[in-house]
Amino acid sequence: MASLIDPPTEASGPVEIPVSTARGPTMAVTAVAAAPCSGAALPEAISPLERVKRWFRDEGYWYATSAVVHAIGFVILAFVVTFLPHVLPVGQNLSQTGESPAFDAGEPQDKQAPDFANFELGNPQLNQGDISTEALREVQAPTGKPVYIDASPEYEPAGGGMSTGLVGPELGGLGGFTVPGVAGIAGKGGVGVGEGTGTLPGSGGDRLGFSLRPKGGFAGGGTGGRTFATDRAVLGGLVWLAKHQGPSGAWSLQHGRFCPGRQGGCSGQGTYQSDAAATSLALLPFLGFGQTHQTRNSPFKKEITKGLAWLIKQQAPDGNLAQMGRGSERGEPKPMYTHALATIVLCEAYGMTRDPKIGGPASKAVRFIELAQNEVTGGWRYRPKDPGDTSVVGWQVMALKSAQMAGLGVNSISLESPRRWLSSVAVGRRQGLFCYMPYQRESPSMTAVGQLCLQYMGSAPDDAALLEGKEYLMTNLPDGNLQRDIYYWYYATLVLHNYLDQDWDKWNRIMRRTLVNTQVPEGCGTGSWDPDQPTLDRWGSQGGRLYMTSLSVLTLEVYYRYMPLFRLNGPPPTLQSPEKKSPPAEAAPAKPS
Repeated sequence: MASLIDPPTEASGPVEIPVSTARGPTMAVTAVAAAPCSGAALPEAISPLERVKRWFRDEGYWYATSAVVHAIGFVILAFVVTFLPHVLPVGQNLSQTGESPAFDAGEPQDKQAPDFANFELGNPQLNQGDISTEALREVQAPTGKPVYIDASPEYEPAGGGMSTGLVGPELGGLGGFTVPGVAGIAGKGGVGVGEGTGTLPGSGGDRLGFSLRPKGGFAGGGTGGRTFATDRAVLGGLVWLAKHQGPSGAWSLQHGRFCPGRQGGCSGQGTYQSDAAATSLALLPFLGFGQTHQTRNSPFKKEITKGLAWLIKQQAPDGNLAQMGRGSERGEPKPMYTHALATIVLCEAYGMTRDPKIGGPASKAVRFIELAQNEVTGGWRYRPKDPGDTSVVGWQVMALKSAQMAGLGVNSISLESPRRWLSSVAVGRRQGLFCYMPYQRESPSMTAVGQLCLQYMGSAPDDAALLEGKEYLMTNLPDGNLQRDIYYWYYATLVLHNYLDQDWDKWNRIMRRTLVNTQVPEGCGTGSWDPDQPTLDRWGSQGGRLYMTSLSVLTLEVYYRYMPLFRLNGPPPTLQSPEKKSPPAEAAPAKPS
Protein backbone atom coordinates (compact mmCIF):
# COMPACT_ATOMS: atom_id res chain seq x y z
CA MET A 1 0.00 0.00 0.00
CA ALA A 2 1.37 3.35 -0.98
CA SER A 3 1.98 5.80 1.77
CA LEU A 4 0.26 9.17 1.88
CA ILE A 5 3.64 10.79 1.60
CA ASP A 6 4.87 8.64 -1.30
CA PRO A 7 4.93 10.35 -4.74
CA PRO A 8 2.13 9.25 -7.11
CA THR A 9 3.13 6.58 -9.64
CA GLU A 10 1.08 8.14 -12.39
CA ALA A 11 0.38 11.85 -12.80
CA SER A 12 -1.70 12.91 -15.74
CA GLY A 13 -2.38 16.41 -14.45
CA PRO A 14 -2.14 18.69 -11.51
CA VAL A 15 -2.52 16.96 -8.14
CA GLU A 16 -4.18 18.84 -5.30
CA ILE A 17 -2.55 18.39 -1.87
CA PRO A 18 -5.28 18.13 0.78
CA VAL A 19 -5.54 20.88 3.36
CA SER A 20 -4.32 19.66 6.75
CA THR A 21 -6.89 19.65 9.53
CA ALA A 22 -4.39 18.90 12.27
CA ARG A 23 -4.14 21.36 15.15
CA GLY A 24 -0.44 21.97 15.06
CA PRO A 25 2.14 24.63 14.52
CA THR A 26 2.50 23.95 10.76
CA MET A 27 0.46 26.28 8.58
CA ALA A 28 -1.22 24.33 5.78
CA VAL A 29 -1.95 26.27 2.59
CA THR A 30 -3.76 24.87 -0.42
CA ALA A 31 -1.37 24.62 -3.30
CA VAL A 32 -1.29 23.00 -6.68
CA ALA A 33 1.64 20.76 -7.37
CA ALA A 34 3.14 21.31 -10.71
CA ALA A 35 2.79 18.54 -13.21
CA PRO A 36 5.95 17.17 -14.69
CA CYS A 37 5.15 18.98 -17.94
CA SER A 38 7.29 22.01 -18.63
CA GLY A 39 4.36 24.35 -19.11
CA ALA A 40 2.90 24.15 -15.64
CA ALA A 41 1.77 27.47 -14.13
CA LEU A 42 3.45 28.65 -10.91
CA PRO A 43 1.23 29.40 -7.90
CA GLU A 44 0.23 32.99 -7.27
CA ALA A 45 2.46 34.83 -4.73
CA ILE A 46 0.75 35.37 -1.32
CA SER A 47 1.57 38.24 0.99
CA PRO A 48 2.47 37.55 4.66
CA LEU A 49 -0.69 39.35 5.86
CA GLU A 50 -2.84 37.19 3.64
CA ARG A 51 -1.11 34.08 5.00
CA VAL A 52 -1.95 35.12 8.57
CA LYS A 53 -5.58 35.76 7.66
CA ARG A 54 -5.90 32.36 5.98
CA TRP A 55 -4.23 30.58 8.99
CA PHE A 56 -6.57 32.23 11.49
CA ARG A 57 -9.55 31.32 9.34
CA ASP A 58 -8.45 27.68 9.09
CA GLU A 59 -6.91 27.00 12.57
CA GLY A 60 -6.23 30.10 14.63
CA TYR A 61 -9.72 30.35 16.05
CA TRP A 62 -9.17 26.97 17.77
CA TYR A 63 -6.08 28.23 19.63
CA ALA A 64 -7.82 31.41 20.70
CA THR A 65 -10.85 29.56 22.01
CA SER A 66 -8.67 27.06 23.92
CA ALA A 67 -6.68 29.86 25.57
CA VAL A 68 -9.86 31.61 26.76
CA VAL A 69 -11.39 28.39 28.14
CA HIS A 70 -8.21 27.46 30.03
CA ALA A 71 -7.93 30.94 31.51
CA ILE A 72 -11.51 30.77 32.80
CA GLY A 73 -10.82 27.30 34.26
CA PHE A 74 -7.75 28.49 36.15
CA VAL A 75 -9.71 31.38 37.64
CA ILE A 76 -12.50 29.05 38.83
CA LEU A 77 -9.99 26.58 40.32
CA ALA A 78 -8.22 29.32 42.23
CA PHE A 79 -11.56 30.51 43.62
CA VAL A 80 -12.55 27.00 44.76
CA VAL A 81 -9.23 26.28 46.47
CA THR A 82 -9.10 29.66 48.19
CA PHE A 83 -12.65 30.36 49.31
CA LEU A 84 -14.85 27.22 49.16
CA PRO A 85 -13.42 25.39 52.24
CA HIS A 86 -14.34 28.44 54.33
CA VAL A 87 -17.89 28.55 52.99
CA LEU A 88 -19.04 24.94 52.83
CA PRO A 89 -18.37 22.20 55.41
CA VAL A 90 -15.98 19.60 54.07
CA GLY A 91 -16.19 16.03 55.32
CA GLN A 92 -13.04 14.62 56.91
CA ASN A 93 -11.62 11.51 55.33
CA LEU A 94 -9.93 10.09 58.41
CA SER A 95 -8.58 7.07 56.60
CA GLN A 96 -6.00 9.03 54.62
CA THR A 97 -2.83 10.70 55.78
CA GLY A 98 0.12 12.34 54.11
CA GLU A 99 3.33 13.78 55.39
CA SER A 100 3.89 14.51 59.04
CA PRO A 101 1.47 17.28 60.07
CA ALA A 102 2.69 20.74 60.90
CA PHE A 103 0.55 21.01 64.01
CA ASP A 104 1.42 24.62 64.75
CA ALA A 105 0.80 25.98 61.28
CA GLY A 106 -1.47 29.01 61.41
CA GLU A 107 -1.87 28.88 65.19
CA PRO A 108 -1.21 31.97 67.28
CA GLN A 109 1.97 31.80 69.29
CA ASP A 110 1.80 31.53 73.06
CA LYS A 111 2.30 34.79 74.86
CA GLN A 112 5.10 33.44 77.06
CA ALA A 113 7.37 30.49 76.51
CA PRO A 114 7.01 28.46 79.72
CA ASP A 115 10.05 27.15 81.50
CA PHE A 116 10.44 23.99 83.54
CA ALA A 117 14.22 23.95 83.69
CA ASN A 118 14.29 24.99 87.34
CA PHE A 119 11.56 22.66 88.51
CA GLU A 120 12.28 20.89 91.77
CA LEU A 121 10.19 18.18 93.32
CA GLY A 122 9.94 19.94 96.68
CA ASN A 123 6.83 22.07 97.05
CA PRO A 124 5.60 23.69 93.86
CA GLN A 125 2.54 25.88 94.26
CA LEU A 126 -0.13 23.38 93.38
CA ASN A 127 -3.09 25.70 93.77
CA GLN A 128 -2.31 27.35 90.44
CA GLY A 129 -4.81 26.65 87.70
CA ASP A 130 -2.15 26.97 85.00
CA ILE A 131 0.95 24.80 85.18
CA SER A 132 2.89 26.88 82.69
CA THR A 133 4.45 29.31 85.15
CA GLU A 134 4.93 29.13 88.92
CA ALA A 135 3.88 25.52 89.33
CA LEU A 136 6.92 24.37 87.36
CA ARG A 137 9.50 26.53 89.15
CA GLU A 138 11.04 26.52 92.55
CA VAL A 139 8.66 28.53 94.70
CA GLN A 140 7.68 28.84 98.31
CA ALA A 141 5.39 26.24 99.78
CA PRO A 142 1.74 27.25 99.51
CA THR A 143 0.39 29.19 102.46
CA GLY A 144 -2.36 27.65 104.52
CA LYS A 145 -2.72 24.08 105.55
CA PRO A 146 -4.27 21.89 102.86
CA VAL A 147 -7.13 19.64 103.87
CA TYR A 148 -6.19 15.97 103.80
CA ILE A 149 -8.31 13.02 104.74
CA ASP A 150 -5.59 10.56 103.85
CA ALA A 151 -5.10 9.48 107.45
CA SER A 152 -8.74 8.65 108.06
CA PRO A 153 -8.98 5.03 109.21
CA GLU A 154 -12.34 4.39 107.59
CA TYR A 155 -13.60 4.43 104.04
CA GLU A 156 -14.11 7.90 102.61
CA PRO A 157 -16.16 8.61 99.46
CA ALA A 158 -13.33 10.81 98.19
CA GLY A 159 -10.97 7.86 98.27
CA GLY A 160 -8.89 8.95 101.21
CA GLY A 161 -7.52 12.00 99.49
CA MET A 162 -8.54 15.56 98.67
CA SER A 163 -12.26 16.16 98.91
CA THR A 164 -12.81 16.71 95.20
CA GLY A 165 -16.18 16.01 93.69
CA LEU A 166 -16.70 14.36 90.34
CA VAL A 167 -16.69 17.05 87.69
CA GLY A 168 -18.08 16.04 84.35
CA PRO A 169 -21.08 14.31 82.81
CA GLU A 170 -23.02 12.15 85.22
CA LEU A 171 -23.46 9.18 82.91
CA GLY A 172 -21.82 5.85 83.59
CA GLY A 173 -19.47 3.89 81.44
CA LEU A 174 -16.08 4.77 80.06
CA GLY A 175 -17.25 8.14 78.82
CA GLY A 176 -20.83 6.91 78.97
CA PHE A 177 -21.97 8.43 75.71
CA THR A 178 -23.33 7.22 72.42
CA VAL A 179 -21.78 8.58 69.24
CA PRO A 180 -24.38 8.78 66.46
CA GLY A 181 -23.68 6.43 63.60
CA VAL A 182 -20.94 4.49 65.38
CA ALA A 183 -21.81 1.00 66.57
CA GLY A 184 -20.36 -0.37 69.76
CA ILE A 185 -20.92 -2.76 72.63
CA ALA A 186 -23.48 -1.73 75.22
CA GLY A 187 -24.72 -3.48 78.31
CA LYS A 188 -25.33 -3.03 82.00
CA GLY A 189 -22.36 -1.33 83.55
CA GLY A 190 -20.45 -1.54 80.30
CA VAL A 191 -18.69 0.97 78.14
CA GLY A 192 -20.94 3.42 76.36
CA VAL A 193 -24.03 2.71 78.46
CA GLY A 194 -23.55 2.67 82.19
CA GLU A 195 -25.96 1.13 84.65
CA GLY A 196 -29.34 2.79 84.31
CA THR A 197 -28.33 5.35 81.67
CA GLY A 198 -29.97 4.02 78.53
CA THR A 199 -30.27 1.23 76.03
CA LEU A 200 -28.67 2.62 72.87
CA PRO A 201 -25.48 1.07 71.49
CA GLY A 202 -22.58 2.77 73.17
CA SER A 203 -19.22 3.66 71.74
CA GLY A 204 -17.50 5.37 74.64
CA GLY A 205 -17.98 9.00 73.90
CA ASP A 206 -17.21 11.82 71.51
CA ARG A 207 -14.38 13.54 73.43
CA LEU A 208 -16.57 13.53 76.53
CA GLY A 209 -14.91 10.36 77.76
CA PHE A 210 -11.84 12.50 78.45
CA SER A 211 -13.82 15.23 80.21
CA LEU A 212 -12.28 14.74 83.66
CA ARG A 213 -8.74 15.53 82.58
CA PRO A 214 -7.30 18.82 83.80
CA LYS A 215 -7.66 21.61 81.27
CA GLY A 216 -4.09 22.81 81.22
CA GLY A 217 -3.49 22.73 84.95
CA PHE A 218 -4.57 21.49 88.33
CA ALA A 219 -8.07 22.88 88.07
CA GLY A 220 -10.30 20.06 86.94
CA GLY A 221 -12.33 17.15 88.05
CA GLY A 222 -11.54 13.81 89.49
CA THR A 223 -13.10 11.02 91.41
CA GLY A 224 -11.33 11.75 94.67
CA GLY A 225 -8.31 10.09 96.09
CA ARG A 226 -5.73 12.38 94.52
CA THR A 227 -3.58 14.40 96.89
CA PHE A 228 -1.15 17.29 96.59
CA ALA A 229 1.61 14.72 96.81
CA THR A 230 0.26 12.73 93.85
CA ASP A 231 -0.15 15.87 91.75
CA ARG A 232 3.40 16.90 92.58
CA ALA A 233 4.66 13.43 91.65
CA VAL A 234 2.85 13.59 88.31
CA LEU A 235 4.44 16.94 87.50
CA GLY A 236 7.86 15.63 88.44
CA GLY A 237 7.43 12.68 86.08
CA LEU A 238 6.30 14.91 83.20
CA VAL A 239 9.29 17.21 83.65
CA TRP A 240 11.71 14.27 83.64
CA LEU A 241 10.15 12.92 80.44
CA ALA A 242 10.29 16.33 78.76
CA LYS A 243 13.99 16.68 79.57
CA HIS A 244 14.84 13.30 78.03
CA GLN A 245 13.31 13.74 74.59
CA GLY A 246 15.57 13.42 71.56
CA PRO A 247 16.07 16.22 69.01
CA SER A 248 13.97 14.41 66.40
CA GLY A 249 10.97 14.29 68.76
CA ALA A 250 11.41 10.64 69.70
CA TRP A 251 12.16 9.13 73.08
CA SER A 252 14.25 6.03 73.73
CA LEU A 253 14.13 3.24 76.29
CA GLN A 254 17.89 3.72 76.28
CA HIS A 255 17.23 7.20 77.64
CA GLY A 256 20.91 7.92 78.20
CA ARG A 257 21.12 8.85 74.52
CA PHE A 258 19.22 12.04 75.33
CA CYS A 259 20.00 12.46 79.02
CA PRO A 260 20.95 16.08 79.88
CA GLY A 261 23.47 14.72 82.39
CA ARG A 262 25.15 12.53 79.77
CA GLN A 263 28.21 11.43 81.75
CA GLY A 264 27.05 10.26 85.16
CA GLY A 265 23.40 10.88 84.28
CA CYS A 266 20.38 8.68 85.00
CA SER A 267 20.96 4.96 85.25
CA GLY A 268 18.46 2.25 84.44
CA GLN A 269 18.67 1.91 80.67
CA GLY A 270 16.12 -0.45 79.14
CA THR A 271 17.13 -3.42 77.02
CA TYR A 272 14.08 -3.43 74.74
CA GLN A 273 14.84 -1.75 71.40
CA SER A 274 11.93 0.39 70.17
CA ASP A 275 11.88 4.16 69.86
CA ALA A 276 8.24 3.99 68.75
CA ALA A 277 7.29 2.19 71.97
CA ALA A 278 9.33 4.64 74.05
CA THR A 279 7.77 7.65 72.31
CA SER A 280 4.28 6.28 72.89
CA LEU A 281 4.99 5.56 76.55
CA ALA A 282 6.35 9.09 76.99
CA LEU A 283 3.42 10.85 75.30
CA LEU A 284 0.63 9.04 77.19
CA PRO A 285 1.29 10.74 80.58
CA PHE A 286 1.12 14.21 78.99
CA LEU A 287 -2.21 13.38 77.39
CA GLY A 288 -3.41 11.84 80.66
CA PHE A 289 -2.79 15.18 82.36
CA GLY A 290 -4.86 17.03 79.75
CA GLN A 291 -1.87 18.39 77.80
CA THR A 292 -1.99 18.28 73.98
CA HIS A 293 -0.26 19.93 71.04
CA GLN A 294 -3.06 22.52 71.07
CA THR A 295 -2.98 23.41 74.79
CA ARG A 296 -2.28 27.14 75.01
CA ASN A 297 0.62 28.24 77.20
CA SER A 298 1.51 24.65 78.03
CA PRO A 299 5.11 24.10 79.13
CA PHE A 300 5.06 20.79 77.24
CA LYS A 301 3.48 21.88 73.96
CA LYS A 302 6.71 21.72 71.96
CA GLU A 303 7.61 18.25 73.24
CA ILE A 304 4.12 16.86 72.57
CA THR A 305 4.00 18.37 69.09
CA LYS A 306 7.39 16.97 68.09
CA GLY A 307 6.57 13.58 69.57
CA LEU A 308 3.26 13.26 67.71
CA ALA A 309 4.83 14.41 64.45
CA TRP A 310 7.65 11.87 64.79
CA LEU A 311 5.23 9.06 65.63
CA ILE A 312 2.97 9.75 62.64
CA LYS A 313 5.99 9.85 60.33
CA GLN A 314 6.72 6.23 61.23
CA GLN A 315 3.33 4.96 60.10
CA ALA A 316 3.40 2.48 57.23
CA PRO A 317 0.81 2.63 54.41
CA ASP A 318 -1.13 -0.25 56.02
CA GLY A 319 -1.48 1.73 59.27
CA ASN A 320 1.24 -0.04 61.26
CA LEU A 321 2.99 2.30 63.72
CA ALA A 322 5.60 -0.17 64.97
CA GLN A 323 8.48 0.60 62.59
CA MET A 324 8.61 -2.96 61.28
CA GLY A 325 11.88 -3.42 59.45
CA ARG A 326 13.22 -0.02 60.51
CA GLY A 327 16.04 0.78 62.87
CA SER A 328 17.48 -2.73 62.67
CA GLU A 329 17.61 -5.58 60.22
CA ARG A 330 14.95 -7.58 62.02
CA GLY A 331 12.72 -4.65 62.91
CA GLU A 332 10.49 -4.61 65.97
CA PRO A 333 10.75 -7.85 67.97
CA LYS A 334 7.17 -7.48 69.27
CA PRO A 335 5.45 -4.98 66.97
CA MET A 336 1.86 -5.42 68.20
CA TYR A 337 2.84 -4.20 71.67
CA THR A 338 4.26 -1.02 70.18
CA HIS A 339 1.44 -0.55 67.71
CA ALA A 340 -1.22 -0.73 70.43
CA LEU A 341 0.58 1.86 72.58
CA ALA A 342 0.98 4.21 69.62
CA THR A 343 -2.67 3.75 68.63
CA ILE A 344 -3.80 4.73 72.14
CA VAL A 345 -1.69 7.88 71.84
CA LEU A 346 -3.21 8.94 68.52
CA CYS A 347 -6.77 8.11 69.61
CA GLU A 348 -6.45 10.13 72.82
CA ALA A 349 -4.81 13.07 71.04
CA TYR A 350 -7.56 13.08 68.43
CA GLY A 351 -10.34 12.64 70.97
CA MET A 352 -9.07 15.62 72.97
CA THR A 353 -8.45 17.97 70.02
CA ARG A 354 -10.49 16.78 67.03
CA ASP A 355 -7.45 17.50 64.86
CA PRO A 356 -8.03 15.71 61.51
CA LYS A 357 -4.27 15.50 60.93
CA ILE A 358 -4.22 13.04 63.82
CA GLY A 359 -7.62 11.46 63.17
CA GLY A 360 -6.49 10.05 59.81
CA PRO A 361 -3.48 8.15 61.17
CA ALA A 362 -5.52 7.06 64.19
CA SER A 363 -8.22 5.51 61.99
CA LYS A 364 -5.62 3.66 59.93
CA ALA A 365 -4.00 2.36 63.10
CA VAL A 366 -7.35 1.03 64.36
CA ARG A 367 -7.94 -0.76 61.05
CA PHE A 368 -4.54 -2.41 61.37
CA ILE A 369 -5.47 -3.80 64.80
CA GLU A 370 -8.73 -5.19 63.43
CA LEU A 371 -6.96 -6.87 60.50
CA ALA A 372 -4.17 -8.25 62.74
CA GLN A 373 -6.62 -10.10 64.99
CA ASN A 374 -6.62 -13.90 64.85
CA GLU A 375 -10.03 -14.93 63.54
CA VAL A 376 -10.05 -18.26 65.40
CA THR A 377 -8.93 -17.29 68.89
CA GLY A 378 -10.03 -13.65 68.83
CA GLY A 379 -6.61 -12.71 70.23
CA TRP A 380 -3.43 -10.91 69.28
CA ARG A 381 0.22 -11.57 70.02
CA TYR A 382 3.58 -10.24 68.87
CA ARG A 383 2.87 -10.22 65.14
CA PRO A 384 -0.32 -9.92 63.07
CA LYS A 385 -2.50 -13.04 63.04
CA ASP A 386 -0.60 -14.71 65.92
CA PRO A 387 -3.00 -16.78 68.10
CA GLY A 388 -2.60 -14.53 71.14
CA ASP A 389 -1.44 -13.94 74.68
CA THR A 390 -3.33 -12.14 77.43
CA SER A 391 -0.84 -9.29 77.80
CA VAL A 392 -0.97 -8.25 74.14
CA VAL A 393 -4.74 -8.77 74.04
CA GLY A 394 -5.13 -6.29 76.89
CA TRP A 395 -3.26 -3.52 75.06
CA GLN A 396 -5.26 -4.05 71.84
CA VAL A 397 -8.57 -3.92 73.73
CA MET A 398 -7.47 -0.69 75.41
CA ALA A 399 -6.55 0.76 72.00
CA LEU A 400 -9.94 -0.12 70.51
CA LYS A 401 -11.69 1.31 73.57
CA SER A 402 -9.70 4.53 73.27
CA ALA A 403 -10.79 4.75 69.64
CA GLN A 404 -14.43 4.42 70.68
CA MET A 405 -13.99 7.11 73.31
CA ALA A 406 -12.57 9.40 70.64
CA GLY A 407 -15.58 8.80 68.38
CA LEU A 408 -13.67 6.76 65.80
CA GLY A 409 -15.37 3.80 64.19
CA VAL A 410 -14.52 0.40 65.64
CA ASN A 411 -15.71 -2.95 64.38
CA SER A 412 -17.80 -4.28 67.26
CA ILE A 413 -16.90 -7.85 66.28
CA SER A 414 -13.22 -7.08 66.85
CA LEU A 415 -14.04 -5.86 70.33
CA GLU A 416 -16.32 -8.76 71.20
CA SER A 417 -14.11 -11.55 69.82
CA PRO A 418 -11.47 -11.34 72.60
CA ARG A 419 -14.00 -13.05 74.85
CA ARG A 420 -13.01 -16.27 73.10
CA TRP A 421 -9.39 -15.72 74.08
CA LEU A 422 -10.28 -14.80 77.65
CA SER A 423 -12.38 -17.96 77.97
CA SER A 424 -9.37 -20.03 76.91
CA VAL A 425 -7.15 -18.58 79.66
CA ALA A 426 -9.74 -18.19 82.44
CA VAL A 427 -9.42 -20.27 85.61
CA GLY A 428 -10.94 -20.14 89.08
CA ARG A 429 -14.27 -21.31 90.40
CA ARG A 430 -16.07 -18.58 88.52
CA GLN A 431 -13.58 -18.10 85.70
CA GLY A 432 -12.44 -14.79 87.15
CA LEU A 433 -8.67 -15.44 87.24
CA PHE A 434 -6.53 -15.34 84.11
CA CYS A 435 -3.33 -16.87 82.73
CA TYR A 436 -0.84 -15.58 80.20
CA MET A 437 -1.42 -18.56 77.87
CA PRO A 438 -3.85 -21.51 77.99
CA TYR A 439 -3.04 -24.26 80.50
CA GLN A 440 -0.74 -22.05 82.55
CA ARG A 441 -1.17 -20.80 86.13
CA GLU A 442 -2.97 -17.59 86.88
CA SER A 443 -1.03 -14.49 87.92
CA PRO A 444 -1.99 -11.15 89.47
CA SER A 445 -0.91 -9.16 86.40
CA MET A 446 -2.79 -11.31 83.89
CA THR A 447 -5.84 -11.39 86.14
CA ALA A 448 -5.83 -7.59 86.22
CA VAL A 449 -5.58 -7.46 82.42
CA GLY A 450 -8.40 -9.96 81.97
CA GLN A 451 -10.57 -8.17 84.50
CA LEU A 452 -10.18 -4.83 82.70
CA CYS A 453 -11.04 -6.44 79.38
CA LEU A 454 -14.23 -7.92 80.86
CA GLN A 455 -15.17 -4.51 82.26
CA TYR A 456 -14.59 -2.84 78.90
CA MET A 457 -16.67 -5.48 77.13
CA GLY A 458 -19.75 -4.79 79.22
CA SER A 459 -19.70 -7.12 82.22
CA ALA A 460 -21.88 -5.93 85.08
CA PRO A 461 -20.29 -4.93 88.41
CA ASP A 462 -21.94 -7.88 90.18
CA ASP A 463 -20.74 -10.42 87.63
CA ALA A 464 -19.38 -13.44 89.49
CA ALA A 465 -16.18 -13.58 87.41
CA LEU A 466 -15.47 -9.92 88.11
CA LEU A 467 -16.03 -10.30 91.83
CA GLU A 468 -13.79 -13.34 92.04
CA GLY A 469 -10.99 -11.49 90.24
CA LYS A 470 -11.50 -8.42 92.40
CA GLU A 471 -11.05 -10.45 95.59
CA TYR A 472 -7.91 -12.00 94.13
CA LEU A 473 -6.41 -8.57 93.36
CA MET A 474 -7.07 -7.40 96.91
CA THR A 475 -4.91 -10.26 98.20
CA ASN A 476 -2.01 -8.92 96.12
CA LEU A 477 -1.67 -5.32 97.29
CA PRO A 478 1.26 -3.12 96.17
CA ASP A 479 4.41 -3.49 98.25
CA GLY A 480 7.51 -1.49 97.42
CA ASN A 481 9.63 -3.60 99.75
CA LEU A 482 9.06 -6.75 97.71
CA GLN A 483 9.63 -7.15 93.98
CA ARG A 484 7.82 -4.28 92.39
CA ASP A 485 5.56 -4.75 89.36
CA ILE A 486 4.36 -1.41 87.98
CA TYR A 487 2.75 -3.25 85.06
CA TYR A 488 0.45 -5.07 87.49
CA TRP A 489 -0.14 -2.01 89.64
CA TYR A 490 -1.18 0.03 86.60
CA TYR A 491 -3.77 -2.47 85.37
CA ALA A 492 -5.11 -3.31 88.84
CA THR A 493 -5.50 0.40 89.63
CA LEU A 494 -7.65 0.88 86.52
CA VAL A 495 -9.77 -2.16 87.44
CA LEU A 496 -10.41 -1.16 91.06
CA HIS A 497 -10.96 2.52 90.28
CA ASN A 498 -14.00 1.52 88.25
CA TYR A 499 -15.73 0.46 91.50
CA LEU A 500 -15.02 3.46 93.77
CA ASP A 501 -15.80 1.35 96.83
CA GLN A 502 -14.03 0.27 100.01
CA ASP A 503 -11.66 -1.98 98.09
CA TRP A 504 -10.65 0.94 95.89
CA ASP A 505 -10.11 3.11 98.95
CA LYS A 506 -7.76 0.53 100.48
CA TRP A 507 -5.86 -0.13 97.26
CA ASN A 508 -5.57 3.57 96.43
CA ARG A 509 -4.03 4.57 99.77
CA ILE A 510 -1.33 1.90 99.50
CA MET A 511 -0.68 2.41 95.81
CA ARG A 512 -0.19 6.17 95.87
CA ARG A 513 1.98 6.13 99.01
CA THR A 514 4.17 3.44 97.49
CA LEU A 515 4.65 5.38 94.25
CA VAL A 516 5.17 8.77 95.88
CA ASN A 517 7.71 7.36 98.32
CA THR A 518 9.73 5.58 95.62
CA GLN A 519 10.00 8.54 93.22
CA VAL A 520 13.56 9.84 92.77
CA PRO A 521 13.76 13.18 94.65
CA GLU A 522 17.07 14.61 93.38
CA GLY A 523 19.78 14.54 90.73
CA CYS A 524 19.34 13.96 87.01
CA GLY A 525 16.65 11.39 87.76
CA THR A 526 14.47 13.81 89.72
CA GLY A 527 10.83 12.99 89.08
CA SER A 528 11.51 9.55 87.60
CA TRP A 529 11.23 6.03 89.01
CA ASP A 530 14.33 3.85 89.16
CA PRO A 531 13.81 0.30 87.82
CA ASP A 532 16.36 -1.08 90.31
CA GLN A 533 15.74 0.93 93.50
CA PRO A 534 14.48 0.48 96.16
CA THR A 535 13.81 -3.03 94.82
CA LEU A 536 13.90 -4.57 91.38
CA ASP A 537 10.84 -4.17 89.22
CA ARG A 538 9.68 -7.32 87.50
CA TRP A 539 9.95 -5.89 83.97
CA GLY A 540 12.06 -2.83 84.76
CA SER A 541 15.24 -4.16 83.18
CA GLN A 542 13.51 -4.43 79.79
CA GLY A 543 11.65 -1.11 79.83
CA GLY A 544 14.12 0.84 81.92
CA ARG A 545 13.59 4.13 83.72
CA LEU A 546 11.37 5.59 81.00
CA TYR A 547 8.95 2.65 81.15
CA MET A 548 8.86 2.84 84.95
CA THR A 549 8.23 6.59 84.94
CA SER A 550 5.52 6.45 82.29
CA LEU A 551 3.43 3.73 83.95
CA SER A 552 3.91 5.26 87.41
CA VAL A 553 2.63 8.65 86.24
CA LEU A 554 -0.28 7.03 84.38
CA THR A 555 -1.20 5.14 87.54
CA LEU A 556 -1.24 8.38 89.56
CA GLU A 557 -3.41 10.03 86.88
CA VAL A 558 -6.18 7.47 87.35
CA TYR A 559 -8.37 9.97 89.25
CA TYR A 560 -9.08 12.01 86.14
CA ARG A 561 -7.73 10.09 83.16
CA TYR A 562 -10.86 7.95 82.73
CA MET A 563 -14.33 8.09 84.18
CA PRO A 564 -15.17 5.12 86.42
CA LEU A 565 -17.25 2.44 84.77
CA PHE A 566 -19.47 1.51 87.71
CA ARG A 567 -21.48 3.86 89.89
CA LEU A 568 -22.80 1.99 92.89
CA ASN A 569 -25.91 3.24 94.63
CA GLY A 570 -25.43 1.50 97.95
CA PRO A 571 -23.20 -1.25 99.30
CA PRO A 572 -20.97 -2.81 96.64
CA PRO A 573 -21.74 -6.36 95.59
CA THR A 574 -19.75 -9.13 97.24
CA LEU A 575 -18.92 -12.62 96.15
CA GLN A 576 -20.78 -15.34 98.02
CA SER A 577 -20.08 -19.03 97.93
CA PRO A 578 -22.97 -21.18 96.74
CA GLU A 579 -23.17 -22.89 100.12
CA LYS A 580 -23.70 -19.56 101.87
CA LYS A 581 -26.70 -18.62 99.83
CA SER A 582 -30.01 -18.95 101.64
CA PRO A 583 -32.34 -21.56 100.13
CA PRO A 584 -35.53 -20.23 98.59
CA ALA A 585 -38.39 -19.97 101.05
CA GLU A 586 -41.01 -22.65 100.75
CA ALA A 587 -44.49 -21.53 99.92
CA ALA A 588 -46.85 -21.53 102.91
CA PRO A 589 -49.62 -24.15 102.70
CA ALA A 590 -52.93 -22.77 101.56
CA LYS A 591 -55.49 -22.29 104.30
CA PRO A 592 -58.67 -24.27 103.97
CA SER A 593 -61.54 -22.17 102.83
